Amino acid sequence: MELSKEETERFATFNRLCTEHGLSERPRGLDAEDIQDGINDEVTLLRFFKAGRLNAHRALQQLQEATKLREGQHVLPLYRTIHLDDFEHTRKFYPHWTGRRDKRGLPILMVDMAHYNQSAMAEWRKSRDMSYCTDPTVAAKGRPNMSQRAMVFHDSLTRFVLPLCSAMSDRPNSLTPISNAVYIVDASVVCVKQAWNLKDFAQEVSWILMTCYPETIERIFVCNVPSYFSTIWNIFKKWVDPVTAAKVVVLKQSEVYPTLERLIDKENIPTKFGGGFAFQNGMLPDLDPSIRQRLQWTTLSQCIPPGPVKWMQADGGRRIAVATGSVDMNVPRNIEIAALL
Repeated sequence: MELSKEETERFATFNRLCTEHGLSERPRGLDAEDIQDGINDEVTLLRFFKAGRLNAHRALQQLQEATKLREGQHVLPLYRTIHLDDFEHTRKFYPHWTGRRDKRGLPILMVDMAHYNQSAMAEWRKSRDMSYCTDPTVAAKGRPNMSQRAMVFHDSLTRFVLPLCSAMSDRPNSLTPISNAVYIVDASVVCVKQAWNLKDFAQEVSWILMTCYPETIERIFVCNVPSYFSTIWNIFKKWVDPVTAAKVVVLKQSEVYPTLERLIDKENIPTKFGGGFAFQNGMLPDLDPSIRQRLQWTTLSQCIPPGPVKWMQADGGRRIAVATGSVDMNVPRNIEIAALL
């Protein structure tokens, strides 16, 4: 995001206010070598500044609200301790990174509406209504509920995926950090009844994104929509904040590939839309060749593993990708998987 001289001065005011209110300090819940990207670094502050319509005081209020919510939900400690099963179960419900990028270098996130069937949503409501985890370091305090899991999962976008894509030099404007993502939704099976059943889910996701992860969506392509989708969208957009709704692009089947191909190379477009990328809902990231080559792997699989991943700073300023979370509660993984070359 490029700022004019006046906007730069307003952003400086926002930065000063953040410092005065303790929002620029190193957040509690991080390990000593953890990098703050995606939490309260300059790119994150710029996202909140934009969400606040370039008004320093409005942006400060939103950042304070997000910080209070994240601290109350123990998001940072949970990023270290969340069980891999809980994290991967959450992946199926929310748009997740495919491991691919568009032609501008933005990560491509995808989700299939077919997953949101009646049994899946019943499961989501059950986990949402659980008591939230009050102490992530003590197993007896319970596992995180879906609201906490959702925030931990979205942290993986801002803390790991966006910084990784920012580090890539094979893109236009390679000096400009990547701060948002392209979302692709397969809506080929959605129906009016399903839309009504998704009301609580849509409202909660929209609220979490708007409050804690503003301006992480560049565009949302809703693909292969049925002929009656206008009825569904009129229902849905009442539950989505207007800023997000304005980023939605609705595509009929005949429009999908020509539209996506202008922004995404064919090998990164899902096969169901005419491309060459085999996507399945809930899959782990399948990294494009450029990203694989930019990483010096310390694991034989040379793949992003299940669960959350964070960036840590090693000697000499080198960035290390570390798989965190836990297989057994109270037993953090902390497995180094790769270093940025």
